[in-house]
Amino acid sequence: MRTIILAAAIAALAAPAFAAGSWTAVPVQPSTKSSFAGSGVIWSCAASGCHATSDTSSADELSECKALARQLGPLSAFAGRAAPFAETRLAACNAAAPKSKH
Repeated sequence: MRTIILAAAIAALAAPAFAAGSWTAVPVQPSTKSSFAGSGVIWSCAASGCHATSDTSSADELSECKALARQLGPLSAFAGRAAPFAETRLAACNAAAPKSKH
């Protein structure tokens, strides 16, 4: 019984680091990068989008979103701890993207 209680306590302490699930981002243009560091989070990208592959527990969602926008260009979606970014928050994130040269 003590072993079960101890295991449950350890799991409860370890869970917050990854409890929110994987952070995701979808660049407007598919990424040519397969793996890179954002603003403290390691990201992996495929044709369908990108997802965080490292601990996000101490990362700031907006700072990380802006770091991705600087590297990948504008994002069509970003989801962090709680939910996908609303349109206004995504616009603030995309303000960090390099301006296109026409």
